Amino acid sequence: MESVSSSQDRTPGIKRIEKHTFRLHLISQILNGFAFGTFILQDVILKKSLGGSDLQVTVLIFLTSAAFLFSIYGPEIINRAPNRPRMILAIGFASKFFLFIIPLFETPNYFIFCLAMMAIIDSMIKPVWNVVIKQNYTPERRSSLYSYASSFFTLALLISTTSMGFLLDINYEVYKIFFPLAGVADMIAFYNLSKLIKNDDKEPGERTRLVFRFSLRLIKDIIILPIRNMMRIFSVNRPFLRFEIYFFLYGMAFMMIAAVLPIYLVDDLALDYTPISLARGLMVHSAIVAFTPLMGKLMGPGDPGRFTGISFISLVLFPFLLMALKYFHFTWIGTDILLYAAFFIFGISMSGVTLSWNLGSIYYAPHAEVSNYQAVHITLTGLRGILSPFLGYLLLKLVSMEAAFIAAAMLFLSGGVLMLGKSRKTKKNS
Repeated sequence: MESVSSSQDRTPGIKRIEKHTFRLHLISQILNGFAFGTFILQDVILKKSLGGSDLQVTVLIFLTSAAFLFSIYGPEIINRAPNRPRMILAIGFASKFFLFIIPLFETPNYFIFCLAMMAIIDSMIKPVWNVVIKQNYTPERRSSLYSYASSFFTLALLISTTSMGFLLDINYEVYKIFFPLAGVADMIAFYNLSKLIKNDDKEPGERTRLVFRFSLRLIKDIIILPIRNMMRIFSVNRPFLRFEIYFFLYGMAFMMIAAVLPIYLVDDLALDYTPISLARGLMVHSAIVAFTPLMGKLMGPGDPGRFTGISFISLVLFPFLLMALKYFHFTWIGTDILLYAAFFIFGISMSGVTLSWNLGSIYYAPHAEVSNYQAVHITLTGLRGILSPFLGYLLLKLVSMEAAFIAAAMLFLSGGVLMLGKSRKTKKNS
């Protein structure tokens, strides 16, 4: 992989690398957007069309979220491979295999199994993109280039999600066509990523680990070393540890809402696929498209703490807007309009959070450890995915849906306030 940082004395070289990287990154983001947009309604398909129970919906959210735990092993496996591009393709293609077999059976448990297996294997590749973004984009242009690519990702996503909603209302079995097509799109994106990774560009300290032989010691190293590495990173980089702790609070709130939202939309509000897809697809992601470039400029290359904290606090409004859909009815404003407004406001907030989630760890990471830091960040997403969906489910069953929404709002607020405090302390110390 060509590196901007190694060519800083040749401005034409930097531009060439950035241009080549951005072109492949942009194509990949469009393809990923189509695929991800196809999966947005997976929990609603499970609940509404496959007859999944509330617990099965929670299990789906749990498994697809906890899958991020495996991301910490992806860099270890890929960096030990004698041919890193080929290993990326092998892992990527293995994950998409489950999308090709998903049409074979139509039961809730089989549906959950296929999506969970795909998510587990897919998570191993996610940290690799951050290596490319850090090394091939200059710090001054990284946020803006990433935000522009993300805007096209979101455009593709909202088109596929909105189309899926309309088609699912006509025939819910259309997912059996769209899911395999999403697998093809992701496979092409993995191929683009493999073209940006070169065997002769191992991160420092990794060049001696080129032989990939199957052995018990190898398995032990792959399992244990990433955990030790995570503990080492937290012990030497306390600001990053605090950043992750406060991000954890936001993530708990997000996943609590994710677990109860399909139940709320299908059972409490009795909505069809079309309004749900317009809200979760068109409204959310049109807001992200419109505001991501602005958020990229606001975030900048510096400490992401203040930007992230404000983004978290802005999410506090969303759970209360969801509750308002059930309890407030106006003759001149339909429920659908309130639904779309709630998700559009949510999308504005998430345009900031998404940038921070994808780029925040880069600020704290030394040049040689970008993939390790992002792997830690993604792994902690999986850790909160183990706890948070069931916490939302328990609040739903033991107390009420409203209790789950209010608890999520308090976690959004706590994560934002603590992140702002961290930012002020960092600024004062510097």
